Amino acid sequence: MAGASLGIPVRYGSASFESFWDWWKIQHPKDKLTSRLNHAQQVLENEFTRESLPEELRGKLELILHKCGLRSGDSVWKDLKPAQEPLGYRTFFNWARHGRDGADLWWLDGPAGSGRSTLAAAALKACCERTGQAGLFISVRTFSQELKDTYYDSRSFQNVDFQSERDRMAPLLRAPFLVLDDLDRVDSDIRVVRALAQLLDQRYADERPTLATASRWAETTLRGENSPFARLEDPSLLHRFAQARRVELRPILIRLMESLDG
Repeated sequence: MAGASLGIPVRYGSASFESFWDWWKIQHPKDKLTSRLNHAQQVLENEFTRESLPEELRGKLELILHKCGLRSGDSVWKDLKPAQEPLGYRTFFNWARHGRDGADLWWLDGPAGSGRSTLAAAALKACCERTGQAGLFISVRTFSQELKDTYYDSRSFQNVDFQSERDRMAPLLRAPFLVLDDLDRVDSDIRVVRALAQLLDQRYADERPTLATASRWAETTLRGENSPFARLEDPSLLHRFAQARRVELRPILIRLMESLDG
């Protein structure tokens, strides 16, 4: 299914899991990951530092090192991918490409330039190709303005087709797969925020998967001091955000080692 028919911006029109991974390896090169792996191995081999680690962190590091596999007799790691891939990436890939491990809400977070929108576009295309169903990619910032146009002036030159809120929301409600890009950039107008919260509620009830991208983790986005969503004081929305399946756009080993350093 062509990217244009999904609403995917031209910038992400050629996105795929393969092109994302090629780009990701350039952003997070082998030498940096190898250095981190060697450091992790030294930490685990030292009895004092090993015992000082929280049990969960120690187990995760041991698993990554085991998967990467240090070759016997030398210092070359067999496979860097288990350390290099983002947290949650493999589960996300298997869901989008193969239909495994279904979830109602996926949350892709990372700083600007981390590849979250590209990965969301790649997943949307993979889902549509796998199922033969349609999907939709929405910029939340742009969509927020479209909704505001319906509230403030139905005769606005921005709303030349005189659509209502219901008209604007209908395609998002119906889409079998939906990407809400930059959900944390939603407009502060409470009516816009309430409409998007209701959208998430309805898609959850209808078991239609939603992929949201943001600069920060879901709970942080909802609870943030200036978060428009926090103004709703909606416990069910909080629970839904907390239960989202996460892909964090940082190499998993770097994330774990940063928690160790902290």
